[in-house]
Amino acid sequence: MIRSTTVLIAMLAALMLAACGSSSKPRSSSSAPKSPATAKSPTTAKSPTSSSTTATVPTGPTVTSGSTSITAPATVAGHADGVTASMHASTHHPTVNRPWPIEFTVSSGGRAVRASVSYEYLFAGQVVAKRSHYTFTGHFADVFMWPSSAVGYPLAFRAVITSGSVTINLDYAVQVIR
Repeated sequence: MIRSTTVLIAMLAALMLAACGSSSKPRSSSSAPKSPATAKSPTTAKSPTSSSTTATVPTGPTVTSGSTSITAPATVAGHADGVTASMHASTHHPTVNRPWPIEFTVSSGGRAVRASVSYEYLFAGQVVAKRSHYTFTGHFADVFMWPSSAVGYPLAFRAVITSGSVTINLDYAVQVIR
């Protein structure tokens, strides 16, 4: 069982690295996210030099697919030390090799702030791949294409948002479909 899980994680890591994102031009914005749903209670872990928080998909209506239940599309948000970050994705069930648009907004005190985002892919709570790194002020949009090798696996897409010494992890559950 452990060997097959290790092989699966290694396979997913290689496959996730093959997926491509094509970022749009970052644009500065302090407007609110498109969806009003946000994470209710993110957990926060602090270290002396930085703050970090992990926000997961909020509770709400669920969509059940086989044995996997995924919360309906929403905006995931988190905050730490006065910085608020949000991510909006169109669906928890992206279609293989089709554009999957995602948007990020980062602000402090209602004003757009300089930030960066990098992507991590999780399987069974473990990071199996890391990809991309973009810097922007206030708002950033990207389009991601999921590979066919990701079909059927319960994954989490993590956006690691960094602004100054603050790091906010935004986790979004996905299950790629054909």
